[in-house]
Amino acid sequence: MSENILEITKISISALTPITVAIVGYYLNIRLKSIDNAQWQSRKIVEKRLELYDEIAPKLNEILCFFVWIGYWKDISPRDLIETKRNLDKFVNIYKHLLSDDFYTKYDEFIHLVFQTYSGTGKDALIKSHISNSDGDRRKHANYDWEDSFEELFLEGSSPRKAEVRKAYSSAMDELRKCVGV
Repeated sequence: MSENILEITKISISALTPITVAIVGYYLNIRLKSIDNAQWQSRKIVEKRLELYDEIAPKLNEILCFFVWIGYWKDISPRDLIETKRNLDKFVNIYKHLLSDDFYTKYDEFIHLVFQTYSGTGKDALIKSHISNSDGDRRKHANYDWEDSFEELFLEGSSPRKAEVRKAYSSAMDELRKCVGV
């Protein structure tokens, strides 16, 4: 009789082993798929944030170049600058909820430092920069044809110092870098 019990135990263990392995394998497979899915979602979020960075960073740099008279400032007409600001504002506001509040605050500080926004109903923001100073004359040194109408786009006498512009730009870029995870 004890041999029967021993034989039944051996058969039971032989039968339960594959079932146990199958159950453990099933749950392990579910968990691995869950981890893989989480990694895929995380990768997609990082990719989207990098796309945002690639869209925002060059436009912020264009604004910086114009205001501190460096790089390709000679190629940026006042009208182009206003259009860049408009497009950047639209883009940043569309993706505001994917970007950090700190970035949005620093971005807003930078934009308000270099532009006079809300200059009147239906009017564009005004550029807080000189048309001409010791760094150059936008009317003469630019790589575009100066139009007299460009002068209406400037708020003369209210130009921020280059150091202020650089600091505000760096703060916005630092927050952008942090919020996209680079």
